[in-house]
Amino acid sequence: MSSYESLYTTAGLNFPPVDNVTTAWPEQLAVRIAHCYYNLGMTQQQIATELGIGRARVIKLLTEARKRGLVSVQINSPLLENIELAEQMATRWSLQSAEVCLSHAADEYQLASQIGAAAGPAILPLLHNNMTIGLGWGITLKELVAQFKQYPLNNVSVVSLLGSLTRRSSIARFEATTALAAKLDAECLYLPAPIVCDSEQTRELLMTQPMFQDIHQRALNADIAIVSIGGVDSSTIREAQMVNDKEYKSVLAKGAIGNFLGYFIDKNAQLVNHPVNRQVIGISGDVFKRIPRRVMVSGGNSKVKALKAILDQKLVTDIVVDVATAKALLSSK
Repeated sequence: MSSYESLYTTAGLNFPPVDNVTTAWPEQLAVRIAHCYYNLGMTQQQIATELGIGRARVIKLLTEARKRGLVSVQINSPLLENIELAEQMATRWSLQSAEVCLSHAADEYQLASQIGAAAGPAILPLLHNNMTIGLGWGITLKELVAQFKQYPLNNVSVVSLLGSLTRRSSIARFEATTALAAKLDAECLYLPAPIVCDSEQTRELLMTQPMFQDIHQRALNADIAIVSIGGVDSSTIREAQMVNDKEYKSVLAKGAIGNFLGYFIDKNAQLVNHPVNRQVIGISGDVFKRIPRRVMVSGGNSKVKALKAILDQKLVTDIVVDVATAKALLSSK
């Protein structure tokens, strides 16, 4: 007695003969194959051997059984919604990948930690030897890097996409370039300038320096960029005292909905025409789009408008967000 017949006998069933497979739609054979595969846990090759048919025919009839409604698969998990939301986002904005994570955050720091933890498994497969990684700035990326384990690579550089010079040591809590380079055993390159200069003249002077130009160009030539975004409240920029309350209210009045790569942007992801933006050493969207892979890691209600603007302008190729942010983005017009 074959193992296949034995399974039927154990279940108290009579073992039926294999159908004549020359019929146009051998439903009984398809049902038998589906029963063996889904209910009895047999492999496609085991089924083919027991029934004396080719594995390709088993695969074809399983597929056709699904199409005709003979078989339906139900997944009972709250995580299914995440996958469906991610697929919807990837389709709507033509993304190479989208990842949506559960979140139960009491504040933005908890949310950043949860999104960062979810982003690790999504981003790590994108990193490899002989590449340059451009890294943004902020608490979410700091939390992302904190989740990484040691993952040594060869001939890799991590370059800061934004200025690294500040007047306060506490700002180091938002800077992740050093930590990521240490995890990857990579060279670490800092952009020798502040994110927001004290004047337009200072900005122009710094940008003419050879050291700045060399590292800035290496950042723009990155193979992958990993970035976050500041929402309408621009809390990190303000907490870091890169703009004061008067400047913030003024740029908000000009239509700013968030801060991306140092610059305040409007609803079309364009730079807001404001003096603060003319003091910023950042990267404009058009230049940023030259980087082949651009991963956004962010979330939160205050960031939905800015994220949508970025997505609509196709400034990123991949995204990692939380469920609430994904739903808000997909429901937006």
